[in-house]
Amino acid sequence: MPRPNFLKRKYLVNKPLQLKYAFWIGAALFVLMLLAQAHTYFTIESILPNLFSSALGRQARSLQTWLLLNSLIYLAVVVILSVFLSHRIAGPVYHFEKEIREVLESNDPSRRITLRKGDELHSLADQINKLLERLAQSQRR
Repeated sequence: MPRPNFLKRKYLVNKPLQLKYAFWIGAALFVLMLLAQAHTYFTIESILPNLFSSALGRQARSLQTWLLLNSLIYLAVVVILSVFLSHRIAGPVYHFEKEIREVLESNDPSRRITLRKGDELHSLADQINKLLERLAQSQRR
């Protein structure tokens, strides 16, 4: 049975770039989750100071623990999604580097950069193609 297209694609085309941004997005989300948990705890503690020492408070604490564990699952999902989404930028950056390297090695500025339909940075590809066209024209003179 053939694999679906989204499984055929190599999503980590620029591993350092993509993992760095996945880490920073995950770290930011983790800090926000911890702040939300602390804010919730201290708000409840300030409104009902003895709540957490009661039976109801133990239930509230277990609910808060459950929410924290769910938050960690959400964090993992967001980090994985950030790798998939960063592919739309890292893919074109990888492609730019490869094409520019080939132009420099071959000294042939007649090459053109084409990107996939869903990729970002199409306007940058257009500008690089205009630059390559100018270089090709200046070499013809």
